[in-house]
Amino acid sequence: MFGQESWILIPLSAIWATGWVIYTIVDGFRRRERARTFTEFYGRLLDRMQSPKEFGEFLQTSGGQRFLETLSIERGHPIDRVLRAVQTGLVLLMLGLGFVASASGLGWDDRGSTRATGIVFMMTGVGFLLSATASFGITKSLGMLKRPPVLEPHDLHHPGV
Repeated sequence: MFGQESWILIPLSAIWATGWVIYTIVDGFRRRERARTFTEFYGRLLDRMQSPKEFGEFLQTSGGQRFLETLSIERGHPIDRVLRAVQTGLVLLMLGLGFVASASGLGWDDRGSTRATGIVFMMTGVGFLLSATASFGITKSLGMLKRPPVLEPHDLHHPGV
């Protein structure tokens, strides 16, 4: 089924898998460090509150509302995830088009596997693009496109204001 050029898929797959593992490990460390920083910051903020009444007053301020909205650090904004899916889809689509275009320059026996690989990449890219389109539509219909406010440093110095 696969031609003589299909040997190139093995090292390419190994490089991709190695890169994915490294990315996953580095991203895990980054998320853990970010969670630790946020936990430490919010712990210090809560330590400054002398009583539950003072904390309740702080939550009634605009700074307190922003504090509550920033507590979810892992989720990320929906539009960021949609844009990441669009980027991935376009890259895979272009990679697939490159494979299909390069198949025309190969001998007759080698065209099949290169073209098939290109079609797989193209369809995966189209899947990402369709997923991004659906996610954007759902996100927009639910009204989730508004960016959450950022907790400003001046809100921390005057918690009761």
